[in-house]
Amino acid sequence: MAVLAGIDIGTNTFRLLVAEMNDAQSLKEICSAKEITRLGEGFSINKAFLPAAVERSIVALKRFRALLQKHPVDDLIIVGTSAVREAQNREAFLKEVKQQTGFDIQVISGEEEALCTFLGVNLVIQNETEPMLVIDVGGGSTEFIGAEGDAPNFLLSTELGVVHLTEKYLKSDPPTSEELKALRLAIDKVIKPIGYHFPPKGLFAGTAGSITTLAAIDQKMKEYDPEKVNRYPLSLGAIQRIFKELSVMPLEQRRKTLGLEKGREDIILTGSLILIAVMELFGYDPVYVSDYGLREGVLIHLYQKKYDPLS
Repeated sequence: MAVLAGIDIGTNTFRLLVAEMNDAQSLKEICSAKEITRLGEGFSINKAFLPAAVERSIVALKRFRALLQKHPVDDLIIVGTSAVREAQNREAFLKEVKQQTGFDIQVISGEEEALCTFLGVNLVIQNETEPMLVIDVGGGSTEFIGAEGDAPNFLLSTELGVVHLTEKYLKSDPPTSEELKALRLAIDKVIKPIGYHFPPKGLFAGTAGSITTLAAIDQKMKEYDPEKVNRYPLSLGAIQRIFKELSVMPLEQRRKTLGLEKGREDIILTGSLILIAVMELFGYDPVYVSDYGLREGVLIHLYQKKYDPLS
């Protein structure tokens, strides 16, 4: 048995998980937390972290550190994803985090991110035999993972990040139909050429904030409940309806939507449109939602490498 902690340094959201693991297929949560930091704010302009975004991130990590002091762990792993990979001032950011919190961030590749995401998602979906496509719609990138049962056979990381795309295309409040059309064209331009990788039939599963938020909105959740989100079959029709309703609302009105987490009101349209594009272009319906993703997968991967004699 091992008590492991993982922190996912995302472009939009930081996530902490402390869990007890007896094997690579079980994960008992001890403590979890998340903070929307918008680390990637303004990133699409000059590929550098803004001082205010770094400051918000340090505050969030100090909160995580305080939680970790209450929960002793055998191992801690902290992973940086898309924005940290690409930032021009990456080294300065990593150094600042180390000085302020004592945390060492491990910057992982898009392929490593995709693999760990798959491990986390499949702990929920528990697919053993069917062809499956997993999508992880992130703030700075979107990953696609194909699998035959529980064995991944392709990992693709794309630049379709909801924070970057929202900043680039959706400048009006609410966005104009021209802006939404331009955004859809940009998404299609990335997705269409890689679609030949996707399994023509089988399960379609999705994770990350945009997708779990859509599941929460569809169920009109007053309080987010991961148990009700996990394995929820979110239909294309439901996503299209939610997108249509939210796209004509100004941000202030959108914030009042049941199930819509504060801090996601601007990026939810882009996340929805990425999902809609994949489902319309390749015929997937529904998408099975997973609250588990990279954060959980990182712990599984760490356990397999260090604690599991069979792996």
